[in-house]
Amino acid sequence: MPSGMTIKVRDPDDDYLGIDIQASNDRFAGSAEVYAGLQELSEFATRIAGFPSNPDDRRQYVFGDRDPSVAGGYAGLRFYCFDLAGHAVVEIEIGEDHGRYGTAMAHLSFRIEAAALDQFVNALRELEKARFGEVFLPAARPG
Repeated sequence: MPSGMTIKVRDPDDDYLGIDIQASNDRFAGSAEVYAGLQELSEFATRIAGFPSNPDDRRQYVFGDRDPSVAGGYAGLRFYCFDLAGHAVVEIEIGEDHGRYGTAMAHLSFRIEAAALDQFVNALRELEKARFGEVFLPAARPG
């Protein structure tokens, strides 16, 4: 799996979107199956659009719920800049459905580039409309 984050629609339904969220960096990886709202991908896209607007910009989004009594997994995403030049990181905490796979969680981060995030935002909106396929946010190359 290449470093970055993939969101894939796996189970479109009249009431929800079943999505897989997979993330990895050079050393760690995790994935979760999440039950998302029908407009949740565009809500997420709206939340992260234009990031980073300045070095202090911070954005967060949560898919699913950590509560083990709620079906599906969990993914908490935090976008922030790690320097005054506006170099950005996404930090991801992923937890899988406790009832289905047992207790499993991954916490990782990777650098991102603004241009790649802009493309990802547009692709998220298209993915929601199509209700089929996947989108990928690549990790930035170190340097």
